[in-house]
Amino acid sequence: MPFLLLMPSYNQAHYIVEAVRSVLAQDDPDWELWILDNSSDGTPEAMRAFADPRIRFHHIAARMDPGSCLNWLLERARGELFSYVHTDNNLRADYVRRMRQALAGRPMGLAYCDSRTIRGDGSPKELFRRGPFDVARLFSLDTLGVPFSATTALAHALGGFKVKDIADDVRFCVAALGRADYVYVREALLDYRVHERSRTEASGGQAQVHRSFLDMFTQLLPELRARGIDPLPALERAVAERLDDLEWFVEDLWYRKLSRVLRPWWTAGPVAGHLFRAGLLALPGVAAPPPRALVRDAQGRIAAWPWQAWLARLYLGSRRRDLRRLIEKIQHVLLPWAYLSLGPATRSVALAGGDFRSIVCAQLLQRGLAWTPVVAANVERPGWLNWGVATGAEPRLGGTTTVTPHP
Repeated sequence: MPFLLLMPSYNQAHYIVEAVRSVLAQDDPDWELWILDNSSDGTPEAMRAFADPRIRFHHIAARMDPGSCLNWLLERARGELFSYVHTDNNLRADYVRRMRQALAGRPMGLAYCDSRTIRGDGSPKELFRRGPFDVARLFSLDTLGVPFSATTALAHALGGFKVKDIADDVRFCVAALGRADYVYVREALLDYRVHERSRTEASGGQAQVHRSFLDMFTQLLPELRARGIDPLPALERAVAERLDDLEWFVEDLWYRKLSRVLRPWWTAGPVAGHLFRAGLLALPGVAAPPPRALVRDAQGRIAAWPWQAWLARLYLGSRRRDLRRLIEKIQHVLLPWAYLSLGPATRSVALAGGDFRSIVCAQLLQRGLAWTPVVAANVERPGWLNWGVATGAEPRLGGTTTVTPHP
Protein backbone atom coordinates (compact mmCIF):
# COMPACT_ATOMS: atom_id res chain seq x y z
CA MET A 1 0.00 0.00 0.00
CA PRO A 2 1.19 3.57 -0.57
CA PHE A 3 3.06 5.45 2.14
CA LEU A 4 0.84 8.43 3.02
CA LEU A 5 2.39 11.88 3.31
CA LEU A 6 -0.14 14.13 5.05
CA MET A 7 0.36 17.88 4.67
CA PRO A 8 -1.91 20.52 6.24
CA SER A 9 -1.35 23.75 4.31
CA TYR A 10 -1.92 27.40 5.18
CA ASN A 11 -0.35 30.37 3.36
CA GLN A 12 3.04 28.85 2.54
CA ALA A 13 2.92 29.26 -1.25
CA HIS A 14 6.54 30.46 -1.22
CA TYR A 15 7.73 27.13 0.29
CA ILE A 16 5.21 24.45 -0.69
CA VAL A 17 6.52 24.04 -4.25
CA GLU A 18 9.97 23.14 -2.93
CA ALA A 19 8.42 20.76 -0.38
CA VAL A 20 6.35 18.98 -3.06
CA ARG A 21 9.38 18.66 -5.35
CA SER A 22 11.23 16.92 -2.51
CA VAL A 23 8.37 14.42 -2.35
CA LEU A 24 8.49 13.83 -6.11
CA ALA A 25 12.22 13.07 -5.77
CA GLN A 26 11.65 10.08 -3.44
CA ASP A 27 13.53 6.94 -4.46
CA ASP A 28 10.60 4.85 -3.18
CA PRO A 29 7.83 5.76 -5.65
CA ASP A 30 5.00 4.05 -3.73
CA TRP A 31 3.62 7.10 -1.92
CA GLU A 32 0.64 9.43 -1.96
CA LEU A 33 0.83 13.08 -0.95
CA TRP A 34 -2.44 14.31 0.56
CA ILE A 35 -2.66 18.09 1.02
CA LEU A 36 -5.53 19.88 2.74
CA ASP A 37 -5.14 23.58 2.00
CA ASN A 38 -6.92 26.46 3.74
CA SER A 39 -4.72 29.15 2.22
CA SER A 40 -5.76 32.61 1.14
CA ASP A 41 -2.50 33.16 -0.77
CA GLY A 42 -1.40 31.69 -4.10
CA THR A 43 -1.05 28.08 -2.94
CA PRO A 44 -3.82 26.66 -5.18
CA GLU A 45 -2.31 28.39 -8.21
CA ALA A 46 1.19 27.12 -7.32
CA MET A 47 -0.10 23.56 -7.02
CA ARG A 48 -1.53 23.60 -10.55
CA ALA A 49 2.04 23.05 -11.77
CA PHE A 50 1.89 19.47 -10.48
CA ALA A 51 -0.01 16.85 -12.45
CA ASP A 52 1.28 13.69 -10.74
CA PRO A 53 -1.75 11.50 -9.87
CA ARG A 54 -0.15 10.56 -6.54
CA ILE A 55 -0.71 14.14 -5.33
CA ARG A 56 -4.19 14.64 -3.85
CA PHE A 57 -4.71 18.37 -3.37
CA HIS A 58 -7.87 19.60 -1.63
CA HIS A 59 -8.68 23.23 -1.00
CA ILE A 60 -11.19 24.24 1.68
CA ALA A 61 -11.38 27.99 2.12
CA ALA A 62 -12.46 27.89 5.77
CA ARG A 63 -9.51 27.99 8.18
CA MET A 64 -8.91 24.69 9.99
CA ASP A 65 -6.32 23.90 12.64
CA PRO A 66 -3.64 21.34 11.63
CA GLY A 67 -5.07 18.65 13.91
CA SER A 68 -8.45 18.88 12.18
CA CYS A 69 -6.73 18.80 8.78
CA LEU A 70 -4.80 15.66 9.71
CA ASN A 71 -7.93 13.90 10.95
CA TRP A 72 -9.75 14.87 7.73
CA LEU A 73 -6.91 13.40 5.69
CA LEU A 74 -6.65 10.22 7.78
CA GLU A 75 -10.38 9.59 7.26
CA ARG A 76 -9.98 9.67 3.46
CA ALA A 77 -6.49 8.40 2.65
CA ARG A 78 -5.94 4.64 2.51
CA GLY A 79 -2.63 3.26 3.72
CA GLU A 80 -0.97 1.51 6.64
CA LEU A 81 1.83 4.03 7.15
CA PHE A 82 1.79 7.82 7.22
CA SER A 83 4.02 10.79 7.92
CA TYR A 84 3.04 14.27 9.12
CA VAL A 85 4.75 16.64 6.66
CA HIS A 86 5.08 20.42 6.92
CA THR A 87 4.73 22.68 3.88
CA ASP A 88 8.00 24.46 4.68
CA ASN A 89 10.17 21.36 5.19
CA ASN A 90 11.97 19.32 2.52
CA LEU A 91 12.31 15.53 2.56
CA ARG A 92 15.55 13.82 1.63
CA ALA A 93 15.19 11.44 -1.35
CA ASP A 94 15.28 8.33 0.88
CA TYR A 95 12.83 9.61 3.53
CA VAL A 96 9.89 7.37 2.54
CA ARG A 97 12.07 4.31 2.04
CA ARG A 98 13.89 4.68 5.38
CA MET A 99 10.70 5.38 7.31
CA ARG A 100 8.98 2.40 5.70
CA GLN A 101 11.91 0.19 6.72
CA ALA A 102 11.83 1.54 10.29
CA LEU A 103 8.11 0.77 10.68
CA ALA A 104 8.20 -2.66 9.03
CA GLY A 105 6.82 -5.36 11.32
CA ARG A 106 5.69 -2.84 13.96
CA PRO A 107 1.87 -2.64 14.00
CA MET A 108 1.97 0.28 16.47
CA GLY A 109 5.25 1.81 15.34
CA LEU A 110 6.27 5.46 15.57
CA ALA A 111 9.55 6.32 13.81
CA TYR A 112 11.48 9.58 14.01
CA CYS A 113 14.76 10.80 12.59
CA ASP A 114 17.39 13.52 12.82
CA SER A 115 17.08 16.65 10.72
CA ARG A 116 19.12 19.43 9.18
CA THR A 117 17.94 22.87 10.24
CA ILE A 118 17.83 25.39 7.39
CA ARG A 119 17.05 29.11 7.30
CA GLY A 120 14.19 30.70 5.43
CA ASP A 121 16.33 31.09 2.31
CA GLY A 122 17.30 27.41 2.40
CA SER A 123 20.85 27.95 3.61
CA PRO A 124 22.09 25.38 6.15
CA LYS A 125 22.06 26.26 9.82
CA GLU A 126 22.93 23.16 11.86
CA LEU A 127 22.50 19.42 12.23
CA PHE A 128 19.95 18.42 14.85
CA ARG A 129 20.57 15.03 16.46
CA ARG A 130 17.40 14.02 18.27
CA GLY A 131 18.72 11.00 20.16
CA PRO A 132 16.65 8.43 22.05
CA PHE A 133 13.55 9.40 24.03
CA ASP A 134 12.59 7.99 27.41
CA VAL A 135 9.56 8.96 29.53
CA ALA A 136 11.30 11.98 31.07
CA ARG A 137 12.41 13.39 27.74
CA LEU A 138 9.00 12.88 26.13
CA PHE A 139 7.58 15.03 28.95
CA SER A 140 10.37 17.60 28.71
CA LEU A 141 10.44 20.84 26.72
CA ASP A 142 12.87 19.06 24.39
CA THR A 143 10.17 16.67 23.32
CA LEU A 144 9.24 14.66 20.24
CA GLY A 145 7.27 15.99 17.26
CA VAL A 146 7.70 16.46 13.51
CA PRO A 147 9.43 14.87 11.69
CA PHE A 148 7.87 11.53 12.53
CA SER A 149 6.01 8.69 10.83
CA ALA A 150 3.61 6.16 12.31
CA THR A 151 1.16 3.42 11.47
CA THR A 152 -2.41 4.45 10.77
CA ALA A 153 -3.39 1.76 13.30
CA LEU A 154 -1.64 3.77 16.00
CA ALA A 155 -3.39 6.94 14.85
CA HIS A 156 -6.79 5.26 15.05
CA ALA A 157 -5.98 3.78 18.48
CA LEU A 158 -5.17 7.28 19.77
CA GLY A 159 -8.33 8.75 18.26
CA GLY A 160 -6.38 10.75 15.71
CA PHE A 161 -4.89 14.17 16.37
CA LYS A 162 -5.98 16.72 18.95
CA VAL A 163 -7.74 19.69 17.37
CA LYS A 164 -7.13 23.34 18.23
CA ASP A 165 -3.74 22.55 19.74
CA ILE A 166 -0.58 24.22 18.45
CA ALA A 167 1.39 21.21 19.71
CA ASP A 168 -0.68 18.60 17.83
CA ASP A 169 2.41 16.66 16.67
CA VAL A 170 3.96 16.66 20.16
CA ARG A 171 0.69 15.63 21.77
CA PHE A 172 0.37 12.68 19.38
CA CYS A 173 3.88 11.44 20.20
CA VAL A 174 3.43 11.83 23.97
CA ALA A 175 -0.09 10.37 24.01
CA ALA A 176 1.35 7.29 22.31
CA LEU A 177 3.29 6.39 25.49
CA GLY A 178 2.50 2.85 26.52
CA ARG A 179 1.06 2.02 23.10
CA ALA A 180 3.69 2.95 20.52
CA ASP A 181 6.86 1.15 19.57
CA TYR A 182 9.28 4.11 19.18
CA VAL A 183 12.02 3.73 16.56
CA TYR A 184 14.93 6.16 16.20
CA VAL A 185 16.45 6.49 12.72
CA ARG A 186 19.82 8.06 13.43
CA GLU A 187 20.16 9.99 10.19
CA ALA A 188 19.08 13.44 8.96
CA LEU A 189 16.28 12.58 6.53
CA LEU A 190 14.65 16.01 6.43
CA ASP A 191 15.50 19.71 6.14
CA TYR A 192 13.59 21.54 8.89
CA ARG A 193 13.09 25.19 7.98
CA VAL A 194 13.24 27.89 10.68
CA HIS A 195 11.83 31.25 9.56
CA GLU A 196 9.78 34.21 10.74
CA ARG A 197 6.57 32.92 9.12
CA SER A 198 6.77 29.52 10.79
CA ARG A 199 3.97 28.17 12.95
CA THR A 200 6.13 28.59 16.04
CA GLU A 201 6.53 32.31 15.41
CA ALA A 202 2.87 32.72 14.44
CA SER A 203 1.90 31.09 17.75
CA GLY A 204 3.83 33.65 19.82
CA GLY A 205 7.36 32.28 19.76
CA GLN A 206 9.18 29.51 21.60
CA ALA A 207 8.06 30.63 25.08
CA GLN A 208 4.38 30.37 24.13
CA VAL A 209 4.94 26.99 22.50
CA HIS A 210 6.63 25.74 25.68
CA ARG A 211 3.65 26.93 27.71
CA SER A 212 1.35 25.00 25.39
CA PHE A 213 3.50 21.90 26.01
CA LEU A 214 3.05 22.29 29.77
CA ASP A 215 -0.72 22.67 29.48
CA MET A 216 -0.87 19.68 27.15
CA PHE A 217 1.20 17.55 29.57
CA THR A 218 -1.24 18.48 32.35
CA GLN A 219 -4.21 17.36 30.23
CA LEU A 220 -2.54 14.06 29.30
CA LEU A 221 -1.37 13.17 32.82
CA PRO A 222 -4.64 11.57 34.07
CA GLU A 223 -4.99 9.53 30.86
CA LEU A 224 -1.44 8.18 31.11
CA ARG A 225 -1.73 7.45 34.82
CA ALA A 226 -4.83 5.40 34.01
CA ARG A 227 -2.53 3.31 31.77
CA GLY A 228 -0.08 2.89 34.66
CA ILE A 229 2.39 5.55 33.42
CA ASP A 230 3.43 8.34 35.80
CA PRO A 231 6.17 10.60 34.38
CA LEU A 232 6.79 12.55 37.61
CA PRO A 233 9.31 10.14 39.22
CA ALA A 234 11.26 9.97 35.94
CA LEU A 235 11.21 13.77 35.61
CA GLU A 236 12.40 14.20 39.21
CA ARG A 237 15.31 11.82 38.59
CA ALA A 238 16.13 13.69 35.38
CA VAL A 239 16.24 17.03 37.23
CA ALA A 240 18.68 15.59 39.79
CA GLU A 241 20.82 13.95 37.09
CA ARG A 242 21.08 17.14 35.04
CA LEU A 243 21.99 19.16 38.12
CA ASP A 244 24.68 16.53 38.72
CA ASP A 245 25.88 17.03 35.14
CA LEU A 246 26.23 20.77 35.74
CA GLU A 247 28.17 20.27 38.98
CA TRP A 248 30.38 17.55 37.53
CA PHE A 249 31.17 19.71 34.49
CA VAL A 250 32.30 22.61 36.72
CA GLU A 251 34.22 20.27 39.03
CA ASP A 252 36.05 18.83 36.03
CA LEU A 253 36.99 22.36 34.95
CA TRP A 254 38.29 22.96 38.45
CA TYR A 255 40.55 19.91 38.49
CA ARG A 256 41.82 20.36 34.94
CA LYS A 257 42.36 24.13 34.88
CA LEU A 258 41.24 26.29 37.79
CA SER A 259 43.14 24.37 40.47
CA ARG A 260 46.35 25.65 38.84
CA VAL A 261 45.27 29.22 39.56
CA LEU A 262 43.23 28.94 42.77
CA ARG A 263 43.64 26.91 45.90
CA PRO A 264 40.43 25.49 47.42
CA TRP A 265 38.96 27.66 50.18
CA TRP A 266 36.41 25.01 51.17
CA THR A 267 36.72 21.76 53.11
CA ALA A 268 33.73 19.89 51.68
CA GLY A 269 30.76 20.30 49.40
CA PRO A 270 30.24 20.92 45.69
CA VAL A 271 32.88 22.93 43.88
CA ALA A 272 30.28 24.68 41.71
CA GLY A 273 28.46 26.14 44.71
CA HIS A 274 31.64 27.71 46.10
CA LEU A 275 32.69 29.20 42.78
CA PHE A 276 29.13 30.51 42.29
CA ARG A 277 28.95 32.17 45.71
CA ALA A 278 32.36 33.76 45.18
CA GLY A 279 31.03 35.42 42.03
CA LEU A 280 33.40 33.47 39.79
CA LEU A 281 30.85 31.22 38.08
CA ALA A 282 28.31 33.02 35.88
CA LEU A 283 25.50 30.82 34.58
CA PRO A 284 23.42 32.02 31.60
CA GLY A 285 20.06 33.33 32.78
CA VAL A 286 20.95 32.93 36.47
CA ALA A 287 21.80 35.89 38.70
CA ALA A 288 25.00 35.36 40.72
CA PRO A 289 26.59 37.19 43.67
CA PRO A 290 28.88 40.07 42.72
CA PRO A 291 32.56 39.06 42.43
CA ARG A 292 34.54 39.33 45.66
CA ALA A 293 37.57 41.59 45.75
CA LEU A 294 39.42 38.88 47.64
CA VAL A 295 38.36 35.27 48.08
CA ARG A 296 39.14 34.04 51.61
CA ASP A 297 38.81 30.67 53.31
CA ALA A 298 37.10 29.96 56.64
CA GLN A 299 40.23 31.04 58.54
CA GLY A 300 40.35 34.38 56.72
CA ARG A 301 43.37 33.46 54.60
CA ILE A 302 43.42 34.73 51.02
CA ALA A 303 42.60 31.94 48.55
CA ALA A 304 42.47 34.09 45.43
CA TRP A 305 43.96 37.48 44.66
CA PRO A 306 42.10 39.77 42.22
CA TRP A 307 44.21 38.70 39.25
CA GLN A 308 43.60 35.03 40.06
CA ALA A 309 39.84 35.61 40.36
CA TRP A 310 39.91 37.48 37.05
CA LEU A 311 41.62 34.55 35.32
CA ALA A 312 39.09 32.12 36.82
CA ARG A 313 36.13 34.23 35.64
CA LEU A 314 37.71 34.59 32.20
CA TYR A 315 38.18 30.84 31.83
CA LEU A 316 34.70 29.98 33.09
CA GLY A 317 33.29 32.64 30.76
CA SER A 318 34.97 30.92 27.82
CA ARG A 319 32.81 27.85 28.58
CA ARG A 320 29.58 29.85 28.49
CA ARG A 321 28.20 27.90 25.53
CA ASP A 322 28.61 24.60 27.37
CA LEU A 323 27.11 26.09 30.53
CA ARG A 324 24.12 27.43 28.56
CA ARG A 325 23.50 23.98 27.12
CA LEU A 326 23.59 22.42 30.60
CA ILE A 327 21.24 25.06 32.01
CA GLU A 328 18.81 24.53 29.13
CA LYS A 329 18.83 20.77 29.78
CA ILE A 330 17.95 21.38 33.43
CA GLN A 331 15.17 23.80 32.51
CA HIS A 332 13.72 21.40 29.93
CA VAL A 333 12.87 18.85 32.65
CA LEU A 334 12.56 21.15 35.68
CA LEU A 335 9.69 23.24 34.31
CA PRO A 336 7.43 20.29 33.34
CA TRP A 337 8.21 18.49 36.60
CA ALA A 338 7.37 21.54 38.74
CA TYR A 339 4.32 22.48 36.67
CA LEU A 340 2.89 18.96 36.83
CA SER A 341 3.76 18.57 40.53
CA LEU A 342 2.34 21.88 41.74
CA GLY A 343 -0.15 22.87 39.07
CA PRO A 344 -0.73 25.88 36.81
CA ALA A 345 -2.29 27.91 39.66
CA THR A 346 1.07 28.14 41.48
CA ARG A 347 2.36 31.69 41.72
CA SER A 348 5.11 31.46 44.33
CA VAL A 349 7.56 28.88 45.64
CA ALA A 350 9.56 28.90 48.89
CA LEU A 351 13.19 27.83 49.18
CA ALA A 352 13.63 25.31 51.98
CA GLY A 353 17.40 25.54 51.58
CA GLY A 354 19.93 28.09 50.40
CA ASP A 355 22.16 25.63 48.54
CA PHE A 356 23.45 26.18 45.02
CA ARG A 357 21.04 23.74 43.37
CA SER A 358 17.94 25.22 45.01
CA ILE A 359 18.94 28.78 44.09
CA VAL A 360 19.57 27.83 40.47
CA CYS A 361 16.26 25.96 40.18
CA ALA A 362 14.28 28.75 41.83
CA GLN A 363 15.66 31.26 39.33
CA LEU A 364 14.88 28.97 36.38
CA LEU A 365 11.29 28.61 37.63
CA GLN A 366 11.08 32.38 38.00
CA ARG A 367 12.32 32.91 34.44
CA GLY A 368 10.42 30.06 32.80
CA LEU A 369 7.11 30.05 34.72
CA ALA A 370 7.05 33.55 36.28
CA TRP A 371 6.83 31.97 39.74
CA THR A 372 8.04 34.29 42.50
CA PRO A 373 10.70 32.72 44.76
CA VAL A 374 10.53 33.46 48.48
CA VAL A 375 12.77 32.20 51.27
CA ALA A 376 11.72 30.22 54.33
CA ALA A 377 12.25 32.13 57.58
CA ASN A 378 14.97 29.74 58.77
CA VAL A 379 16.97 30.01 55.54
CA GLU A 380 19.61 32.65 54.87
CA ARG A 381 18.33 34.96 52.13
CA PRO A 382 20.62 35.37 49.11
CA GLY A 383 21.66 39.00 49.49
CA TRP A 384 22.07 39.62 45.77
CA LEU A 385 18.46 38.59 45.02
CA ASN A 386 15.40 40.61 45.89
CA TRP A 387 13.41 37.71 47.31
CA GLY A 388 10.88 38.06 50.08
CA VAL A 389 10.20 35.89 53.14
CA ALA A 390 7.82 32.94 52.87
CA THR A 391 4.47 33.03 54.65
CA GLY A 392 4.37 29.27 55.10
CA ALA A 393 1.55 28.74 52.60
CA GLU A 394 3.81 28.33 49.58
CA PRO A 395 5.06 24.97 48.29
CA ARG A 396 8.65 24.46 49.37
CA LEU A 397 11.54 23.82 47.05
CA GLY A 398 14.74 22.45 48.51
CA GLY A 399 17.25 19.71 49.04
CA THR A 400 20.94 19.41 48.28
CA THR A 401 20.75 16.21 46.24
CA THR A 402 17.50 16.89 44.40
CA VAL A 403 14.77 19.50 44.37
CA THR A 404 11.49 18.32 45.87
CA PRO A 405 8.26 20.34 46.19
CA HIS A 406 6.41 20.05 49.46
CA PRO A 407 2.84 21.37 49.03
